[in-house]
Amino acid sequence: MLATTTQWVTALRASDAGAPQPSPTCIARYCLPKATLCTLDKDCLSGIVCTAGCGGVNQTCIFGCTSEYENEKYDEMLKCFFTDHDCMKMPKGETFDTFGSCRSLESATPLDTWLGEELTQENAMTAAKGANDGYWILAKGLSHAYDCFDCQNLYWLPTENSSSLRYEAVYKIHKPDGGERWNFATYFSSPFEYPGRMLFHADDYGGLVHDEDWRILAIDERNGKSPQWVAWYYCGGAPGVKENYEGACLVTPDGQMPTDPAEVAKIDAAYAKAGIVLECLPDNSAEACAGHPTPAPAKSLLV
Repeated sequence: MLATTTQWVTALRASDAGAPQPSPTCIARYCLPKATLCTLDKDCLSGIVCTAGCGGVNQTCIFGCTSEYENEKYDEMLKCFFTDHDCMKMPKGETFDTFGSCRSLESATPLDTWLGEELTQENAMTAAKGANDGYWILAKGLSHAYDCFDCQNLYWLPTENSSSLRYEAVYKIHKPDGGERWNFATYFSSPFEYPGRMLFHADDYGGLVHDEDWRILAIDERNGKSPQWVAWYYCGGAPGVKENYEGACLVTPDGQMPTDPAEVAKIDAAYAKAGIVLECLPDNSAEACAGHPTPAPAKSLLV
């Protein structure tokens, strides 16, 4: 049993002594049975081994390991560690700020006008609906940890409260053994703080709580209220593991970049104002996206 705890502490410990570190005492006291079950499962154990090679602070590496090997035992164990018992500890005297990596509102400024008018809550919801009932594909992204997966299908779907949305991401993972899998993420927004900005929350995404600030930076204006692209910026964190992150998603109905140079220039300018250069172009070919799952129920947003 001691070996089980040691494996996990090794996998999660950051090489930087000033970074958050897992508590072996906390893990052993509360979660040893879940950790033991994980080590008896091939994929879950592979997740331990993979994570151990990430140095504790490489988000791209850690999220890749989680995405490749995650299963129910893996999620239950992480939930025990970090959601139920807060076994990741900040350095003495420091506190964790979930939104500590967010760019200022002055630089990554939420859009406040669209089609020559003030961006109202209703119009922001209409923009999220786009031309395809809230279904988009990520055409270009920022974060190699989160935005660069092939065929990342994104949905903004209605909730019972018309001022909030359910956000679903479905993305393809290429596993080291040559296999593939589809992973899922589900978030719910609070009511709009103001039209171009939403706060999203996930109670259990891979066993962890996530809170994110999403901002609309620009919207296509060529087709009236049926935009063909929306430029998003997001930032936030997973408080349980004391980890911040940010990313950006240019979304289009078919996952391809606009062909109009003027539209590309508009998109680039919106991100440049925020100090962002989008870095990755996922494979959104018909072959890559074949057979992707669809969240249910997939309803329309607004008329």
